[in-house]
Amino acid sequence: MANLSSADLALLEADLPPPVRLEVDFERYATGRGYVELRATGPAHAPVIVCLHGIGSSSAGYRAQFAGLSHRFRVIAWNAPGFGASTPLAMAEPHADDYAELLLSLLDRLQCTRMAILVGSSWGSVIAMAFAARHPERLERLVLSAPNTARGRLTGKARDDALARMLESGSKRDEASRDAVVARLLPPDAPLQVRERVAVLRDAVTADGWPQAVRMLFSVHTPSVVGGIQCPIDMLAGARDTLAPIDQHALPLCAAAPWIRLHVFEDCAHMLKLEAPTRFNSIVTGTAPVAD
Repeated sequence: MANLSSADLALLEADLPPPVRLEVDFERYATGRGYVELRATGPAHAPVIVCLHGIGSSSAGYRAQFAGLSHRFRVIAWNAPGFGASTPLAMAEPHADDYAELLLSLLDRLQCTRMAILVGSSWGSVIAMAFAARHPERLERLVLSAPNTARGRLTGKARDDALARMLESGSKRDEASRDAVVARLLPPDAPLQVRERVAVLRDAVTADGWPQAVRMLFSVHTPSVVGGIQCPIDMLAGARDTLAPIDQHALPLCAAAPWIRLHVFEDCAHMLKLEAPTRFNSIVTGTAPVAD
């Protein structure tokens, strides 16, 4: 893997904005009301970028985007339901649309009627696609990083076995399991600074949030969704990603929506926003080459 530039290092070492909790009325909460924890920074009236994290991560995974984009944009990243201090959803087996509708309620609470850019990483890309398909009027552009086709096409024993493995994988929280997560998400030669940032992200996952998030992946097949999205889409994929290999995830999505602009990060794996943050940010803002 290429060495981090001084600009990349500065982004990785930047402080995070503090988390805040907002009360949100939402019919899919057990009481019809709950909290969403989020981080936000940047000028109050600037164009808005909303960032959705992956299944073993949190808003803290967007450290380099807060630092690198907030001079031009209002950057907002949530902790999804059941992550950090965000209230879990009421149902045991939520659909991707349930998360998308909570995001809509949060944006209404923030008085954000239209986003400049919606960014979804891995599991968060599933929510981002669901949101973009359901509410095209609420965003101008979609950025999908390490995108996921999800598991909605699995049936029978294959589905049961895959679900059991994923549920079990989130049950251990010791140091060995932390190291195993880092090994799955990053290439072996990833810089220490990146490994250290990735190692702590799963600490935001809760016992309620993990099984809900896992079961959501079995509710949808995103190639069936992405073709109905009307806004421009940039897709970022790591050539060394073994968790969501390009041929199994990014390419089927591109086949379903041939207008997607695919950016392949040759030296990176699954955590592109931390592995190559300067390049990631340039694609988010539209200042990178269209094809690479």
